Amino acid sequence: MLLFHVEDQTHHRVRSFTDDSANSFLGVARRCAANGSRVMDVIDPYTDTMLNFIQLDRLISELGALLTSGELIGPERDLVAEVLVAAKEARGLSGYLFITGD
Repeated sequence: MLLFHVEDQTHHRVRSFTDDSANSFLGVARRCAANGSRVMDVIDPYTDTMLNFIQLDRLISELGALLTSGELIGPERDLVAEVLVAAKEARGLSGYLFITGD
């Protein structure tokens, strides 16, 4: 299960949350990676991923497009929206979105 951490510029963790037990966000990330995503392809269930401000800009764009596409349902939509809020929060802090796999 993925664990998401919003970190500020000094890597202080502001807040954390997890993917759901069905790994809904991970499933979305894998589909996006298969379709040529420029940033979701680095999210892996077994390793850590730290996204900086350049990568956060790309992630914000991709997640926003996903939410407006209408292709997400239920928990996927909710988790993508939550990760989008976290990415914007981290970007606003000039910080990082740190994603840990297990």
